[in-house]
Amino acid sequence: MTFADVVGHERAAAALQRDLHEGRIAGAYLFVGPRGIGKRALAEAFAASLLCGRPACGACAHCLRAAAGTHPDLHVVAREDDRRDILTEQVRELMRWLALRPLMAERKVALVDGAEHLNAHGQNALLKTLEEPPGVSVLLLVASAPSLLLPTVRSRCRRVRLDPLGEAALAQLLLARGVAAADAPALTAQAGGSLGRALELAGEEQAAARARVLESLPALAEQPAAALSALAQSLGQGPLDVALAAAVSWYRDVLTTALGAARPLGNPDVADRVRAAAAGRSPAVTLRQLALVCDTIAAIEQNANRPLALETLLLDLREAERGGR
Repeated sequence: MTFADVVGHERAAAALQRDLHEGRIAGAYLFVGPRGIGKRALAEAFAASLLCGRPACGACAHCLRAAAGTHPDLHVVAREDDRRDILTEQVRELMRWLALRPLMAERKVALVDGAEHLNAHGQNALLKTLEEPPGVSVLLLVASAPSLLLPTVRSRCRRVRLDPLGEAALAQLLLARGVAAADAPALTAQAGGSLGRALELAGEEQAAARARVLESLPALAEQPAAALSALAQSLGQGPLDVALAAAVSWYRDVLTTALGAARPLGNPDVADRVRAAAAGRSPAVTLRQLALVCDTIAAIEQNANRPLALETLLLDLREAERGGR
């Protein structure tokens, strides 16, 4: 990974390259921004450059080994697949590694991906290194929710802010990853500037869940309770986060269209369906439905009973729609 491979974050990349050129390299950097927008990719490009000694030529032994994950002076820490948190022992191992001298490059680089998943013990262990950083080491933290990090951790890092990707950059990245040109516009509209989110939505199961939601919501008023129970069960067995996000996007588009938006921002592929729904109900009803979906998402995040929460949501959405006609 080199800076040339990073798409859509030119300002942040330029600032990091300026640090390299001017020799103003901090002991720790914190890469922040929404999930799936390329924070780790930029951090990896910076790590390769720190090891290479220039903005990552991409051809030297340092760059090749960094790309292959075999550079002896690069250490990556991330959550294990079945774990909720980064283990404290992973942080302690990192501390021991940082205490050693570089083997190949002039410095050692550690990258902690998903740093917000460090528990309190792990953050406190990390804090000792941030307070007294080894002179030839650089620590790169990547976080989608930096507020979960201790203020003392955040304050000791130079922040690198990444914004959601623009539509053109996101479409370019999707096409480069084999997404069909016909599918890219809808995925770009739904993803909120996140490549990771767009790639998730491109999956067959995710696309089917979204389609099921967009087919069902306009016809809720006519559905009996038994049909809504079956729909809740079906949605609960699939990628629920995709289904609920599709519901949020649907009601948001219906609301903004009713208020005069030129086109649905999240669902341009079903624009006619959105306009028909916007013409048939009041904005106040749609706003109420949007709030119901958001409240359900919050409840499920707090470990509410998922099947019951979904069925209750669908019934409440139906009643709201019937009352608005």
